[in-house]
Amino acid sequence: MKIAIVGGSFDPVHEGHIAMAEQAVTTLGCDQAWFMPSKKTPLKDRGLTDDVHRLAMLKIVAARNDRFRVCTMELERQGISYTVDTLRQLKQMYPHDTFYWLIGNDQLKQFADWKEPETLVKLAHFVCFDRNGELNDTNYAIQRCHMPMMPVSSSEIRCGNKLNYLPREVLNYIYDHRLYVKGFIESRVKPHRYRHSVSVANLCEEMARANHLDTQKAYYIGLFHDVAKAMPKQAMIQWMDILCPENEAYPVPVWHGFVGSEIVDRIFYIDDPQIKAAIYHHVLGTSTDPYAEIVFCADKTDPLRGYDSSAMIEACKKDIDAGFAWCKEENKKYLNQ
Repeated sequence: MKIAIVGGSFDPVHEGHIAMAEQAVTTLGCDQAWFMPSKKTPLKDRGLTDDVHRLAMLKIVAARNDRFRVCTMELERQGISYTVDTLRQLKQMYPHDTFYWLIGNDQLKQFADWKEPETLVKLAHFVCFDRNGELNDTNYAIQRCHMPMMPVSSSEIRCGNKLNYLPREVLNYIYDHRLYVKGFIESRVKPHRYRHSVSVANLCEEMARANHLDTQKAYYIGLFHDVAKAMPKQAMIQWMDILCPENEAYPVPVWHGFVGSEIVDRIFYIDDPQIKAAIYHHVLGTSTDPYAEIVFCADKTDPLRGYDSSAMIEACKKDIDAGFAWCKEENKKYLNQ
């Protein structure tokens, strides 16, 4: 049997990985394609997302094609995962099968730094897939294979970019388990704004729990409420011109609520109408939907603002409608000073 191996950290798995596996089956004629997540990668310094989550996302992907499998050999091995050790183990376990180890152009650039590269090309057929429109030269016996351009990396996705290259089921899993989502915000706003966003998200969750509402929904409203805050004015104007020109009469500092409600949908693929509406109204407090009330109150009473807001926070936890009325009154006094 011909078996293709797609190795990597898969943090997270994306359509580029999936396309390589599909090409191995259709172009190389492999009988199966195995995704093999690594425990610890020797050429990467950062820590990886928990094995449980990376494996769960791969299983979601494997369910899409009856020729896909997930191999946990490297996850079960302690220490750093060296490809040469994995291939030796595979050849020992499956002596009659032929293995094709798939890599991308980024890995080809580093291939000489892999452990025992000369041995690697003897243990398996190495195939480099061109995912970005170019292929580097190499002195090793590595087959080249072109595939449709797939300009995406897991690191980009961890920053909240190119989420359209994730299967919807994987993106849902990421949101369900709050994977990478703080990075979505951290990559877009200044450090103090990021700390405020996380603080508001936690406070929204607390208020929602106390009021018997959906804590996950409230958390994401709080986390994303200022996602457009750092957008340059010219870009903000472009969004406003296209999506909500009727609101351009409002002062510019108010606009990030209107634009943010569209960003969560169009860039982050969060299409929940209550989440969008709460972000839309969070600056002015012009909605009495309970989630909109929560984020308005959490934003105004965030402990990081530096004043004692504990009494208002407790009032919001006891009764969000009453707490909202109090917060609006206090905010009105502040604005009239």
